[in-house]
Amino acid sequence: MNVRLRKIGWVKASQFKKNFDEVYDYWKDKAMFELGYGGELKFIKEHNKVFIYTIIEEIDNLEQIDPKDWDDAD
Repeated sequence: MNVRLRKIGWVKASQFKKNFDEVYDYWKDKAMFELGYGGELKFIKEHNKVFIYTIIEEIDNLEQIDPKDWDDAD
């Protein structure tokens, strides 16, 4: 199963290190209630910033429809 990420924000690394619980709770609530993503959070540190992503599970069971056959898909 493939994993997709959606970037939802960033914080300074020093703030992230000092207040991890507050930062985590804030972004988890924002992802779930404001943006509608229920997956886990992933943090990637680059250049003294921590980028915050939410993990979106990819659905493997989608039926692929050829655009030429759109009229017959009903």
